[in-house]
Amino acid sequence: MLMPLRDLRAIYEVLFRDGVMVAKKDKRPQTKHPEIEGVSNLQVIRAMGSLKSRGCVKETFAWRHFYWYLTNEGIVYLRDYLHLPPEIVPASLQRVRNHPPPSAWCVVPPPLAVGEEADRSQQQAQLVKIQHKEETSQFRANKQEPVPSSSLPLCPALFSSPSSSSLFHLLDEDHTW
Repeated sequence: MLMPLRDLRAIYEVLFRDGVMVAKKDKRPQTKHPEIEGVSNLQVIRAMGSLKSRGCVKETFAWRHFYWYLTNEGIVYLRDYLHLPPEIVPASLQRVRNHPPPSAWCVVPPPLAVGEEADRSQQQAQLVKIQHKEETSQFRANKQEPVPSSSLPLCPALFSSPSSSSLFHLLDEDHTW
């Protein structure tokens, strides 16, 4: 299929940027692709078919949608076609670096001294202090907005009696929560 080089280049740029391409199986020429302005679905399907025959993409079809994934050969081909340096990689190959630390998933206050009777308000006060300390350390480490205390999940064992060593005290007599 003949198509303007600017449309082909726009398709290849989006494919290389994301590492994947999706198009609805609608081959009417008036149907435009939602991600690429001025390019029809038919042009995207034909351009991807060309790359598929060269072994540059893998194709999957499900529920009236085509899905194409870049292969290693496709990355090399598009890098040459678009004149990109080797440092630039598709988004599908980049690693996500900002994972929350495991301590943010479940915040448990330190145990109280042996023999001390702790009530719920003391434990909650300790929890707030710990969450505040973790929020400020996360803020300083990431230089991002601090995580609000209300968004951190609480462990069910937080408000148990300090002498209890298991979660069975949370069960009723009929062994339900």
